[in-house]
Amino acid sequence: MALTGSIKEFGLADILQLIYFQKKTGILEIEGPIDTIKIYFHEGNIVAARSARRPEENRIGNILIKKGILKEEELKDLLQRQVQSGTRLGSLLIQENLVEREVLVDIITHQITDQIVQMFTWKKGTYEFTPQGVPIDKNLGISLDTQHLLMEGLRIVDEWSIIEGTLTLDTVFEKVDKAVETELSEEEEEALNLVDGENDVSTIIELSGKDDFAISRTLVSLLEKGLISPIEEAEEVAEEPVKKRNLSVVMTYLIPLLVIIGFAVSFAPATVRNLPLVDRLEASNKLEFIRLSVETYRIKSGYYPKNLPVENATDPWGNRYVYLLTGNGYRLFSAGPDGKPDTGDDIF
Repeated sequence: MALTGSIKEFGLADILQLIYFQKKTGILEIEGPIDTIKIYFHEGNIVAARSARRPEENRIGNILIKKGILKEEELKDLLQRQVQSGTRLGSLLIQENLVEREVLVDIITHQITDQIVQMFTWKKGTYEFTPQGVPIDKNLGISLDTQHLLMEGLRIVDEWSIIEGTLTLDTVFEKVDKAVETELSEEEEEALNLVDGENDVSTIIELSGKDDFAISRTLVSLLEKGLISPIEEAEEVAEEPVKKRNLSVVMTYLIPLLVIIGFAVSFAPATVRNLPLVDRLEASNKLEFIRLSVETYRIKSGYYPKNLPVENATDPWGNRYVYLLTGNGYRLFSAGPDGKPDTGDDIF
């Protein structure tokens, strides 16, 4: 039976957490204001993502051509054979020894992350998760930890809120015929060379090999200096700016979910719970859940909570998890079996 609903009522972060914790296999289709994206899961982890607006094959091919790894003639030939054989472009590239597996995996992983981040900016949309078998590409073997990808997505969205409304990963810039009046930094010159009226921000990030936020700030600097301008299609995309309040629904559903998980663990058979290794693993996993709730609180409110935003925040030994605010962040850990902080058995 399919799981359907509105992302306004049940946020993307909560949907991904639910699929991850229940180790579901199937396809999550999310229809938003500017795109329809399908995310493929195998036992809770993400193995692929497809965008109706930006086909994977076109983006992979474009990046490989811009990097000088592939020629346009080779790409056209591969795409024709792909249609005839039904084989994915990535598999063909590896079978033909045209691209190293590590390079291709890195490109695809970056694309999946971009698509997840893009969906975090959507204010409205619908989702449908259908449990079904999902084949894994043996040549690529991509399987991304959903929880890690979720944390990374929240971090990027938080950073991008600083430049909200200026650009998105879909924005395409073109150079402006204007004399450079001020000296450009090395980063600005490199970014300017990658602006050609075709590369979107996501592609420029991939080609530069630099951090998403760093290259985006550089593009904003070039925009403010009047050296580049967004093309018309990018302006339409820019109507969907990143807003911190978009993530407010996360707190509404994520915290109860974490509490439910805590209860589920607490009702495990006593014979299993009494094993020292199991207790330490349980404490470590609970710390991850609490850490995620703390980061989500910060993204929603702009600051870290004074107290843990999770009920029943006790470790397997009956002690509360230690949470201390610091000058630029916080410390979070379990005091371990001895119940004494800052000793050798603490768990982080």
